[in-house]
Amino acid sequence: MAVPLLPDLSSRLETEEWMDDFSIADARLTRALRDLRRINRLLGGYRATDRALDPALRHHDRLRLLDVGCGSGDHLVHLARRGERFGCTLDLIGVDANPVTVGHARAHLDQHLPPRLRNRVRVEIGDAQALSHDAGAVDIAHAALFLHHFHGPSAVRVLSEMQRVARHGLLVNDLHRHLLAYVGIWGLSRALGLAPMVQHDGPVSVRRGFRRADLHTLARGARLPALTVRWHWAFRWTLSTLDLDA
Repeated sequence: MAVPLLPDLSSRLETEEWMDDFSIADARLTRALRDLRRINRLLGGYRATDRALDPALRHHDRLRLLDVGCGSGDHLVHLARRGERFGCTLDLIGVDANPVTVGHARAHLDQHLPPRLRNRVRVEIGDAQALSHDAGAVDIAHAALFLHHFHGPSAVRVLSEMQRVARHGLLVNDLHRHLLAYVGIWGLSRALGLAPMVQHDGPVSVRRGFRRADLHTLARGARLPALTVRWHWAFRWTLSTLDLDA
């Protein structure tokens, strides 16, 4: 397994990932979505969200949460179970622009959630840059491994829309653009024999990821209120404007 030439990570890469091509709707996408769920479990993808969101689950009996760019629904499953663990009834809405991915998410929810939780989750097709929900329609807007698909004004619009619809604020969980993260996902995706789409998109995703200054720049552009930016293992950032007293 030849080690790739090390890329320049001083700025974000704007090359698209294969998953951004909505014409790919066959087994290549199905396998990639499955393997991404596996990577999330292995690399603590849920843990970063949990650390920021658990205080809200502890202090509220019921919350309405919008998961923007929900993909195959793995975070929706995790959040539904997490809310029940803390005694918080979560009404969840997933939004994704890819109709095929939305179909996969609905099937994943059907398979992995019992009826009492599945009935509180819906998934819809939508544009993250122009959310169909009214201002303050949900309590929290969440996005995991999604913001890095956008650059410049588009990324700013996603953050602005998330903040607009969320009464208690937004929570973004995304990648740290770091050499160790790049080499790690390149090697791990090949060692585990993951889908070709994941082998390609994983390293590209890291190169499209963020450093702390990038997140602060986007937050200023979106005119977000007081925010918290935290680093989490393995090479994740959370950006949060959550205000539980709002």
